[in-house]
Amino acid sequence: MKDLYTVPDAVVSENVSFPYRGGIHCFQPDQIIRLQADNNYTCIFFSNHKPILMAKVLCGYQRLLEPFGFIRTHRSHLINKQHISAVLFNGDIIMDDKSKAEISRRKRKEVFYALKNEYWSAKIVGSFHHPG
Repeated sequence: MKDLYTVPDAVVSENVSFPYRGGIHCFQPDQIIRLQADNNYTCIFFSNHKPILMAKVLCGYQRLLEPFGFIRTHRSHLINKQHISAVLFNGDIIMDDKSKAEISRRKRKEVFYALKNEYWSAKIVGSFHHPG
């Protein structure tokens, strides 16, 4: 039997639940573009839903979402690697929704290593070439 977290189609079938406004909302991890910390709150950005603000710190979501291919790039950012458009020289990551997520100097080596080994590395290789 294959490991659930190495089979992209199996990951898509999993749901992540968030308590929100008196109910529980279920999302597939691939619908989440990124999460951004704001003090003791976390804003979750989706590909098919308006952003929601949660009263939980980013670290709690990191443990929940890392098995689905999310990576912590900065103390304020947790991103879904499936939604990366480009990685810039200055350490910014451009997401599919045109938003930016920073890569901290402390996490740069770890993040680049994780991104280099992914199936979408062709998106990144072109962004790393220095013009001229």
